[in-house]
Amino acid sequence: MERYLKSWFQKGISAGILILLLAGTVFAQLQQDPNRKCMICHGKEDLKEKIGPGKYKSLYINYKDFKASVHGNKLCVDCHTDVTVIPHPKRPKKIHCLQCHYEGNVVNAPVKKAPEKYKESVHGKALREGKKNAPDCMDCHTTHYVRRPTDTLSTVYKKNVIKTCGRCHIKELQDYLQGIHGKALMSGDMDAPVCNDCHTEHDILPPSDPRSSIYPKNVIHTCEKCHGDVKLMKRKGVPVKQVQSFEESFHGIALKFGVVTAANCVSCHGAHLILPQDDPNSPINPKNLAKTCGKCHPRASENVAKGKFHVLPEEKSAGIVYYVSLFFKWFTLLVLAGLMLHIVLDIVGRLRKGVSK
Repeated sequence: MERYLKSWFQKGISAGILILLLAGTVFAQLQQDPNRKCMICHGKEDLKEKIGPGKYKSLYINYKDFKASVHGNKLCVDCHTDVTVIPHPKRPKKIHCLQCHYEGNVVNAPVKKAPEKYKESVHGKALREGKKNAPDCMDCHTTHYVRRPTDTLSTVYKKNVIKTCGRCHIKELQDYLQGIHGKALMSGDMDAPVCNDCHTEHDILPPSDPRSSIYPKNVIHTCEKCHGDVKLMKRKGVPVKQVQSFEESFHGIALKFGVVTAANCVSCHGAHLILPQDDPNSPINPKNLAKTCGKCHPRASENVAKGKFHVLPEEKSAGIVYYVSLFFKWFTLLVLAGLMLHIVLDIVGRLRKGVSK
């Protein structure tokens, strides 16, 4: 019995020493962490602020998640610069990420994709106009838990960015998920385009702005980033001639010369709800082509479905277009050759007449 009590007592002392050492380590780390004072209050899960009748805003910060963020090595006061004493008597002012993320900043904050262009975007303008639902940096990137776009937990990770945008753009998200691009992404295809691939990130502009990536004249170049990539399209089993054939078509040439009312990719294929040709609901399904073309060509009938689209005249698959193109190519060459021969013969004849005189 005495031996048992002695052993138990020794184990208890060892456990106590271990607990004290661990507590000392944690205390030392807290002492070394400059953010420790902030976390005395903001580390409490029940910390909240009343913002209206029966409405509260949580002021709790999950410090573990914050330390895992891109700002994990920053001080709270690096952003909340107006907090000079703790506890702070006044509510800190709202911060803006552009106080660090701007061209030529001195704190080495990344400025990829020129985030200052946000001010010119549809979101930035909406915010300046006082629209309540206008998104700011923190609405997309979060406030304290900002992670890199390559991090699967990031709100702007490729698979998550559609949900981030979809919080406001609900209908667009629903259409995208039903479309060919959304289904590809959900099946694990990370090459599938998402919101920012087409609309860009910070400098999102309306379709009516000539600088916008979805301005009628620019849509072809936006789609071309994927559909003009030979290696990518080969992997997906998608032909790449669509881009070239469109650019050489009447519509493509009209757009090139500034006729923005001419049909572009979106006019026929749709914007978010892009469906394959064999889908009965697709605007390019043979049964729907008359209606699709009829948006611009009121007299379009079901006969339009009998024609071929996205054809290159130099390919035999173009059918009669190939032979017409081939005829005019050789006809033009023969006419030019005959004209050159006529000129040469005329010059030789004139030279002979001159010599004979």
